[in-house]
Amino acid sequence: MKATLTLFSVLFIGLTGRSQDIHFTMFNAAPMVLNPGAAGVFEGTFRASTNYKTQWGSISSPYRTFSFSTDGALFKNKGRNAYMGAGLSVYRDVAGTTNFGTTKIDLTISTVLLLDRNNTFSVGLTGGWAQRTISPGNLQWDAQFNGQAYDPTLPSNESYIFENKSYMDFGVGAMWAYGTAASTISSFDKVKAQVGMAYHHLARPELESYYGTSEKMYSKFVFHANMHWATGYSKLALRPRINAIFQGPMREINLGMMLRYLVKDGSKYTGNVKGFAIGFGGYYRLGDAFSPSIELEIAGLSIGYSYDFNTSSLRTASNGFGGSEIYLKFQNPNPFFVFSRTPSFW
Repeated sequence: MKATLTLFSVLFIGLTGRSQDIHFTMFNAAPMVLNPGAAGVFEGTFRASTNYKTQWGSISSPYRTFSFSTDGALFKNKGRNAYMGAGLSVYRDVAGTTNFGTTKIDLTISTVLLLDRNNTFSVGLTGGWAQRTISPGNLQWDAQFNGQAYDPTLPSNESYIFENKSYMDFGVGAMWAYGTAASTISSFDKVKAQVGMAYHHLARPELESYYGTSEKMYSKFVFHANMHWATGYSKLALRPRINAIFQGPMREINLGMMLRYLVKDGSKYTGNVKGFAIGFGGYYRLGDAFSPSIELEIAGLSIGYSYDFNTSSLRTASNGFGGSEIYLKFQNPNPFFVFSRTPSFW
């Protein structure tokens, strides 16, 4: 088979890499993608988020990733030492000119245990349907060059079969969350932290390749942690974050640090002041990219933006430009309304 360089560059990730999963720079804004144990673990009853990422547009057709997730807490009442979390997540990942991609829909359920006033522990299970797709109409073959230019009307003289492939997929995860209360109603010295682990592709679904053979998807292990640390009456808070992903031969470690400034706290009693905060900082994926980032929190709405500047050897082709990412998250009730002397878990 004689294929052009375009074919191999488009199919490299899907066939050679055996479907390395999607990833977001601002991973903290996509908890359902990281860990099913995160379902329902937040200070509220409902949240929803959407994430969009584009990569390598400076080289060729960009890789585009879209994700939407929503989750909530069930039976979360005072006096109970446990409740349930449930969620739905959908993502679509498309790569290159052939739109080689994956669509995935997952349902998640979790059990959240209130260990004491400051600690919770959760375990979650996720499962759903996924499909790999490709549109081969944009592929170009040697036989379609007439000696001077590419002619799509010429036969490719190639024998290949490109078929969409569907499969079921499952994952599990666990997470510990910690939260302290502010010492006084007017102080901001809260500490919040989350540490979680997840294992995705439990059954390693079998995927048929486009060359007639079959392969199994690599299982994926995820470790993630984040923290909010503020002291005294300062409106500044540090938010360190880490995410490590291990999937077959692929490794990704992403370190983040955001500095959050509380511009205006929310009203604790009247609700007239909704609250506003802004964060600056960045992320660094080891050996890959540095990503300056900004986050805005307005009442129950959060908006974040980051841009990847490539630091790997690929920067020669990309000129250092990786791609942009944006997220939008809504949480109810307004997290600024949580009474300052009440522990919160995020």
